Formats: sequence, C-alpha cells, structure tokens
Amino acid sequence: MKYQEITDLLRFNENESNVFMPNEIFEDLQNNMKKGVHIPVAYSYYYLITWMYRHAKYGELQIDNKKIKEILGYNADTKGIDYILKKNGLLDTMGYTETVKDFPVVWELSEDEGLTFTLLSEMDDYFQEEIKGNISRKYTIKFPVKGFERTYDEEGNVEQWGTFFELDNTHGIPFEVFMYCMDNDKIGCTGFYLYAFLKMNNQIFRGAYDIPMKTLSEKTGLPYRTMADSLSNLRQYKMVEGIHNQEYFCLAMEDYKRKANSYITNKFESFTDQPVEYEKMKVLESKEYYKLLEEQKEEKEESFPLELLPF
Repeated sequence: MKYQEITDLLRFNENESNVFMPNEIFEDLQNNMKKGVHIPVAYSYYYLITWMYRHAKYGELQIDNKKIKEILGYNADTKGIDYILKKNGLLDTMGYTETVKDFPVVWELSEDEGLTFTLLSEMDDYFQEEIKGNISRKYTIKFPVKGFERTYDEEGNVEQWGTFFELDNTHGIPFEVFMYCMDNDKIGCTGFYLYAFLKMNNQIFRGAYDIPMKTLSEKTGLPYRTMADSLSNLRQYKMVEGIHNQEYFCLAMEDYKRKANSYITNKFESFTDQPVEYEKMKVLESKEYYKLLEEQKEEKEESFPLELLPF
C-alpha cells in the first residue's frame, strides 16, 4: 500500500509518529518461529497494532486483519500468514497479543495519571451503539500485551511495565518510517525489520553498530541471501549507511585481518525516493590477494634499512 494511502486510511498526523518496541522482540520471534522469512511480518504486524492501539484508531476506523494484510503488502485473502495473526495464533500464544472485542476510543496524557485509555465498554450506551452499529458482531482487535506489561516476578506480579509507560530497553521507530517501507516493494516488512534491528543496536551502542554480515543474518534470523539483499536495498535508499573498516575483502583472508562493517541508521528525512549508488567494498580473487601480499612483502623488504642487517 502506498504511503499516502496508509496516511489517509489511518488518518495519520505528525503528532502520532512515536512508537516504541520492546528490544526482546527480536529474540522472542526467533525462538518461536520456524520460518525466518515470516519473522519480519510478525514484527511489522505487532508494530502496527501497537501504534493503532496507542492512538485509539480502532473505534475511529474499524481496521481488521484483511486491511492490515494489505498495508503490509499482502493480498487481503492471503492465508499463508494467518497463523501469525489469527485468534490463538502465534503472537497470541507468545503472549505478545490478545484477541479481544473491547478497544480504546480515547486516550489522554496527564501529569497526574500519565497515559490512560477509555475503552468502548466504558462509554455511555448511546456512543457504544453508534460504534457497534458500524462494525460486525464478530469484530475483534489485537491487544498489545507488551505495551502494558513486559516482565513478571516469581509470584506473577508485574516487574516491568510495558512500552506505553516505560522506555527502558526499547527502540523507537517513527511511524513515517513504517509507511515508507510499506510503500516501497524493495523494502517492505523485511527491510523494516532489518532497519529496526540496526536502529536498536545504534541506540544501544550510541552510534555505529559493528557486525559481520554472517552474524547479522544469525542475529536477525533471516536467511543470509535475504538479509544481504535487504541490507543492500536499505543502503540504496539511504535508510542505512555502511562504513567499510578495511580496504578490500577476499575469502582467502585470515580471520584476524577481517574487520566488520559499521552500520548507521539514518533519520526519515534522509531517505530517498529513488535508489542511489553506494560505495561497495572491493572484492579480490584469491590469486589477486596472494599477489598483493607478495608485493607488500617485497616492498617491506626493499624499504628495510641496510644498517639494521646483522652483518
């Protein structure tokens, strides 16, 4: 779905930009999903339903899973990802979502009470009938559990409140970034997921995140080729900057000579509408690499001062 279509459909305004996600979601999804290619879909879905709940969009719009599929770049009748979204599906069983009928129609933020929601069930009968008259009796929404509660102690008491109330160990992704990714077929859910993972680590390490390509694939749970192609697209559209920490690469290089690339996630304002070329690391064949090593050895021997020779 195109950026403007999502904006219009969800009635987005710039005051609704902020969304915070729990850092543990990356590991949790990998521990619970067998299909690595669907991990980004689950992440993107949870991100979207978190945003909609936080900004009380359900009563206003009555968005269902079919429409959400379209936003995520799927056909509304696609069945292949239903196991993630449906009632008692993957996200429900993981404890990330609950399928419920009640939903917020108003949210407020005050110094005394902080963030509060007013649910449909708490409104007067007239208002409830107005809303219910426009939706199916079977209409349900996803309650974002991690927005309210995240961890519990041994007695089952809340140990850490959710991302709506505490920002420790979270990463923030502006909603504009989400819409941009869904608008671009080359980015989509996979690119959004990978960008979010790198953004989280930029926040943790307070700057560039150094990581080898193979390790990045492992830590995101994405197949290597899928991850590499997606990362390339993120760099082409200036969503991510890559810094090469070595002059060239060769498969024959000793491990101690290899240096991981550094990655920096850009802000939304830096993204481009069209792909642009980015500097790629020079790749040497084994013959070229060994020839270069020999030349460097010869140069070193020629530059060695004669007075230091032992005779």
